[in-house]
Amino acid sequence: MHRLTTTYRSLIAYFLSAWTVAIIISGVVFMHKEVTSTSEIITHVHPYDFTKKGEPHHHDSDAEIQYLNVVFAGAFLAPDLQVFEMAITPITLLVDYAELAETVLSQEIRHYNLRGPPQFG
Repeated sequence: MHRLTTTYRSLIAYFLSAWTVAIIISGVVFMHKEVTSTSEIITHVHPYDFTKKGEPHHHDSDAEIQYLNVVFAGAFLAPDLQVFEMAITPITLLVDYAELAETVLSQEIRHYNLRGPPQFG
């Protein structure tokens, strides 16, 4: 059983490694820039025909370019950084320790008769 699970894990690891390399190569090969009608330059990644690279626009509208910007470039995943102007103050914990009262626990042993077991009093 152990050999079988390590084989599956190895196959899954190789598959994920190959998939990651394919994504990186696709991003390098197919990344290009588009200029919208408002002169906004948008960089995005999607497969396109390299033989038609000389044509100025291979998209139909600005909306399609913006759609590809959001979907493929992940612009919707880039949140603004939050700036903390005040230092975060630590919460102080107040622990009231119980006062220790010293009490001596002792038992008096009576030695009336030394032949029997001791009697506690």
